[in-house]
Formats: sequence, C-alpha cells, structure tokens
Amino acid sequence: MSGVRPTGPLDRVAGAHDAAVLAVARRGEPVARTGLAEALQVTPQAISKILTRLMDRGLMAESGSFSSGPGKPTTLYRIVPESRRAIGLHLTRTRLHGVVADLTGQVLERRSVRIDPGRPVPALISDLAGTARELACHGRGELLGVGVGMPGPVDPVEGVYGGSASSADAWRGAPIRALLLQELALPVHLDHDSRAALVGESWSQPGLLDNAALVLAEEGLGASLRLDGVIVRGAHSQAGEVGHTVVRMDGLPCPCGRRGCAQAEYLAALEAGDQELAARVLATVVLDLVRLVDVDRVVLGGRAVYAHHRVTMEAVRRALAEGLHGEASLHVEVLLSTRGIDLIAAGAACQVLEHEYGLPTALVGPEPG
Repeated sequence: MSGVRPTGPLDRVAGAHDAAVLAVARRGEPVARTGLAEALQVTPQAISKILTRLMDRGLMAESGSFSSGPGKPTTLYRIVPESRRAIGLHLTRTRLHGVVADLTGQVLERRSVRIDPGRPVPALISDLAGTARELACHGRGELLGVGVGMPGPVDPVEGVYGGSASSADAWRGAPIRALLLQELALPVHLDHDSRAALVGESWSQPGLLDNAALVLAEEGLGASLRLDGVIVRGAHSQAGEVGHTVVRMDGLPCPCGRRGCAQAEYLAALEAGDQELAARVLATVVLDLVRLVDVDRVVLGGRAVYAHHRVTMEAVRRALAEGLHGEASLHVEVLLSTRGIDLIAAGAACQVLEHEYGLPTALVGPEPG
C-alpha cells in the first residue's frame, strides 16, 4: 500500500501538554504562545518547547503574525491538517462506507459499497482491506491506521465482533482486527459504531461534548456516553445498548427474547410508516438517558434520524421539556450530527487520531519550564 508505514510503535505525542496544544489548535483559529500558556496554565517558555516539538514533527506550523502596539509582532501558529491521515470504515450488515480523514477529522475522500449480510469472513476482510487500499491513495501526510466501527456487541480490546446468538450469523466471533492487520500491516482499531460516532462528533471541538450522549439510529438503536470527558464503555464494553431497554410493557417481541424493546418498537414504527411514533420511541430513550446519567448535550445521528430529522428533533425536544419540567438546572441541548452519512466512518478515523493525539482526561502538574 503506497503511503502506509509498517506496523510499529504508534506516533503518539510526547505528553499531555503536547496533546492539549493540538486540541486547542484543532478548533481552527491560529493561536499565539501567550494564549496557549493561559489556556494550559503553563509558562510561555514551556509552550515554546512544546511548539518546537510539534513543529519538528510537522504537526504545527507558523501562521503569520500580528502587532498590537510597539514591540515585536506576535507569531501565530496553526495545526497542519495534511500532516497526518487516518482511514475510517463503517460496517453494517448491508453496507460498507469508508473515508480518509486528515488530522482535524476533515473527510478527504469516501467510498460506499453494498455487501451481502451472509458474506463469509475472508471475503468480508477482503472488502474492508480493498476499500482501505483505495482510500489510502487519497490525501497527503503519514497514514496512521484504520479504524472500524460496527454495531455491537464488539470487543475493542481483543478486536473481535461478538455478533448475535443466531447460528446464521456468519461474522460472529470473527477476529476482525487481527485479520485486517494481516492484510494491511498497519494499526487497526475496532469499536462499537456509536462510540466511534461520539469521538468523530467531538474531535474538532474538544470540550463541547464532555458530558454528552450520542443516540444513533441506523439498522438498530444504540448510544454512547462521555461523562466528565471520558468515554463510558462498561464492564463488558456494552454500555449504551439502549435498543434493548423496554419502552412498552408487553410490546412487540424482540430478537433478544424480551418484549417492548426500544429497537423493536422503533423499527416496527418506521416500517409501518408511522414516523411520529418512531420519533416518540426515540424521544423516550433520550429522556431516560438524560435522567439516568445527567448529560447536558444529546447528539442525534444515523440514517434513520437524517431521513426524518425534523419530526425526530421536535419529539425529542418536547419530551425533554415535558420530562424535565420545573427543573431549570437540568438544561439539555439537543443537536443533530453535523457529519451526516460519514458520521461513523469519520468517527472511526478520528479514533485512530485520538489514540495517538487525544487529550488526556486531566493534566496533572505543569510542564517543566
């Protein structure tokens, strides 16, 4: 693969403060040393050392200067988006959507193909690898790796797709990360689609979604959570499986064995053409999440949401207004994902970027001066 480095140590930044400078720069505006020093609460001398390290690696560059009075002009610095790239793949039962994104998470190129849900694992890996190779030809800069986002259950530590209990599930137990690594010879990350989506939604705006939920409506319902800046995975990496929470007692049967699950009710409403009922089911899920984990922002995404976004957004906002009535301190902002159909693929690419350049939960102690 042209432009792909061999597998080896990841290209991580030198420390927490380097990552913090990149996080500030990802917001888009050129930054000055004094502003960075104030934001990170470190000395200007420390910022100079950090900037030198980042510029030596091509991650940041000077971006002009300005004068605010007598004396030496102030130098501005910017992130270099084209210095690094990552590939993101969104895999569902019927579709593979891939993107290549730059250091800021901006999508440079995309590919989409239909796939057979019964496709054998070797053929599936060939599809994933082939799409990754096509995308690797686009953009400049070092290619860091491939991220894969897919519906759960997913074991991100072992890189294995858990699959459904059905004996007809051809992908169940597939070691997708290991197999794809053999094909591509570069780092591979595998995670739940909703967690990838949340990372992608927040990558270029660090801090905005530190206490947030992302609710995803694709071929099913899922959610991801970030609390106090940390993605919540749960003891078995299955946090956020809201599709199998009951919203209607003795409701429709669900493949999980229960009745009235949110996912079963939501999909049935969509199939019947009842968009308002589907929106109310989704709104119930959102209100329950807000009540349970106390977030201040909820992002809605996924193809089913985009297809009916007006009625869905209205139902969710109404449910929150009624459900939190009289509790002024519980203000919750509802946002529609800005990434559209690229949401999960771009998020999977951003997970690769976050692994190497992500901002730690907290900065402990000052950078040595």
